[in-house]
Amino acid sequence: MTANTQQLENEPADQIVAWLRARLPASWEVALTSRAELAGVSDGRVDAAIDIRGSNGTYTTVVVEIKQAFGPRDVERFQASQGRILRTLTAHIPRMVFAPWLSERTQGLLRADGINYLDLTGNAFVRLENPTVYIETTGAKRDPAPLARGKARVQGPKAGRLIRTLVDVRPPYGVRDLAAAAHLTAGYVSRLLDALDDSALIKRSPKGRVDDVDVPNLLKRWTDSYDVFRTNKATTYLAPAGATHALRQLPSVESRVAVTGSFAAVRLAPVAAPALLTLYSDNATALAGELGLVPADEGANVAVLRPYDPVVWERTTTDAGTAFVTPSQVALDCLTGNGRMPAEGEAVLQWMLAHEELWRLQTLPRDDVATSS
Repeated sequence: MTANTQQLENEPADQIVAWLRARLPASWEVALTSRAELAGVSDGRVDAAIDIRGSNGTYTTVVVEIKQAFGPRDVERFQASQGRILRTLTAHIPRMVFAPWLSERTQGLLRADGINYLDLTGNAFVRLENPTVYIETTGAKRDPAPLARGKARVQGPKAGRLIRTLVDVRPPYGVRDLAAAAHLTAGYVSRLLDALDDSALIKRSPKGRVDDVDVPNLLKRWTDSYDVFRTNKATTYLAPAGATHALRQLPSVESRVAVTGSFAAVRLAPVAAPALLTLYSDNATALAGELGLVPADEGANVAVLRPYDPVVWERTTTDAGTAFVTPSQVALDCLTGNGRMPAEGEAVLQWMLAHEELWRLQTLPRDDVATSS
């Protein structure tokens, strides 16, 4: 470790000490370790170590890894490389990752692996057994100083289209096949896959093929920039005879329509009796006329959505003459809805994981249509 590097690392270590002192009892001692015999510290294999001593004399040492950037994929690498070294050298010592900012996904993965963390914005999780410590605080949800990485953002209709394809079809598949199936350019798909791989939402082979997809967390990542009633143009109505009656009328209408939201979720994973009928339609006015719906801002029991992208029409299923969007779209729409809808979305996700053979395609659909950006 060079002198310059040591100087850079001492400042974050001092920040961690100050942060802990401010949150632990005044009678406790918190300081950079003075234990010269601590394996890995003296020879530079770990960045820093902090002693925490309780008022009753119990103490522990926390080994700290200091990173300039640390994302979801880094958690896996940390466990596989540096984490393995640390477990060998200091098997009984708790670990902490410190970075300028840690995403919610990164935080969740670190917690799942029993690794403490702290970032400069105040996102923190510290759980120690002896002395007993439990601290959890929330900082920035978005990176206050994002680096320009030349990768596609996980937002917008194109990203949604690709995410739907990744979720709805079992891997493996390559970039060009994905691009063709989602009607996107290979360059865009490659850039977005890079971003998803960095977030540990997909796994790729050394040649770039997608080998695995984290279905629930990928859909939840998409909800960061998607809202069923905002991303789609929503118009609300009152069905005088009730939402269920309007649902029964759908087989007789001429407008293209597909059911999503609560009335679609209850077919897969019932949580509660649905109240709001949410429909996709290209022409809300025409559909409202066919169903006898009355425009309403308050007391509405029907919401008609103009789709944000034609992908909502893909892989729909028909039951007794009524079309329902695919389970992945149901989950996405419910997770970003209101009232009981998020709970319904979670239930649909659990159903999807337990019944993958009922909704997920084995191979990408073949389509000779030219891709577009």
